[in-house]
Amino acid sequence: MERHNKYTLLGFKALQRAAAKVSVTARKNNLKIPIWKNGRIVYEIPEIITEPGATLDAK
Repeated sequence: MERHNKYTLLGFKALQRAAAKVSVTARKNNLKIPIWKNGRIVYEIPEIITEPGATLDAK
């Protein structure tokens, strides 16, 4: 398995944090966000995550 550059991992984590914040904002304001499904773009409101271990701030 190829080793990843530490900057690649930092960038990936930053993109994940940004995506999480966008979905929270969209959910609060009842906005639709584009999601790629089955080879096309679908606009939908993100679902509320009800799993106990799925918090955004969990470390």
